Amino acid sequence: MTARNRGLRWQPGTRRDMDAGAEAGYQIQVSDEAEDLEWDAFAAGATGGHHVQTSLWGQVKALLGWRTVRVMVRREGDVVAGGQLLMRPLSIGGAAGYVPKGPLLALDDPLLGDLVISELGHVARLNHLKYLVVQPPRNGEGVAGRLLSHGFRSALTEPWPLATVLLDLSRDLDSILSAMKPSTRRNIRLGKRRGIVVREGTERDLSIYYRLLVATSQRQRFRPYSREYFLGMWRTFSPHGYIKLFVAEYEGEAVSAQLAIPFGDTVINKLSVWSGCHGRRRPNELLLWTAIEWAKSHGYRYYDFEGIELEAAKAILRGESLSDSLKETLTHFKVGFGGQVILLPEPYDYVYDPFLRWIYRKVFPIVARQSIVGRAFNRFSGKSKASGGRLSEGA
Repeated sequence: MTARNRGLRWQPGTRRDMDAGAEAGYQIQVSDEAEDLEWDAFAAGATGGHHVQTSLWGQVKALLGWRTVRVMVRREGDVVAGGQLLMRPLSIGGAAGYVPKGPLLALDDPLLGDLVISELGHVARLNHLKYLVVQPPRNGEGVAGRLLSHGFRSALTEPWPLATVLLDLSRDLDSILSAMKPSTRRNIRLGKRRGIVVREGTERDLSIYYRLLVATSQRQRFRPYSREYFLGMWRTFSPHGYIKLFVAEYEGEAVSAQLAIPFGDTVINKLSVWSGCHGRRRPNELLLWTAIEWAKSHGYRYYDFEGIELEAAKAILRGESLSDSLKETLTHFKVGFGGQVILLPEPYDYVYDPFLRWIYRKVFPIVARQSIVGRAFNRFSGKSKASGGRLSEGA
């Protein structure tokens, strides 16, 4: 499949959408080009835009066996909506796919959501997808409603975090510090006093980062991606300014590090890692604070900690204190920085094979479905404990 303008023609079950789209002046384009900087710029400026919707991210995922197709809607030549679909073969035949943090809409027009979702479904069928999961972007509640109207259901697995902490950087640094928990603020100062130094890293420091990642994976018992994966991510994102590395050291020894993704108006904590050493010197608080200072000084509006536990987030929003069992978790560490706890739109899925759909929805008990589907999706997506920007322990 090559990039092409498919026009607005009839498709099964979508004629009303297509006719209405033609009347509104919308045109649909489908592309599988490896790099599309126009689409990436649209994703950077769209509400809820995220780096996982870029063609560059598609190139990174290709290292793990994924294939990418983008659906775009144009009006007067400009991209006004779209979604990037990532697909991977299944061992049972066919393929599975997902649309992370999409579709994206530049205009407040429900028809745009209908057009993109209809075309994504068409692309899914052309590529023999058996299963598709979509998680709308932040502030994408309208997209969620359109998915339901197209036959999607609440997903039985959670491939991405459903809550996060978002720090507003429009305030001055003193105000940001004062809004933190006293223990977090104190630990940032302790890190400075106890000899922790944080510096910006380069590609040469990826070997240090990977060594710390391996240490983290051994401690937390997950399987990390390969060194080549992170090198590929760096070389894909770095020319566009979409990746940063921060390294915390004590007397020249690398203790912890963070890969951050500056994209749109937000810097995202993609993945932070820690050797497990010098915890009393508080390297991790100072590491994150340095990344926050960098984001603020470079004009970004938000710093996203990228993922906390859903039940903890709901408890915080109800005004409840975290239980003792949560006080030693990464969630407790992240909320200590004083950002706003946000619930993200839940994922929705669709099973395209009628027989599998019947089994999926009618035969398996709910608990069994959650276990089976969750394990299967995690295997095919490559999800691990370290995915989703989770910070290593050491708070």
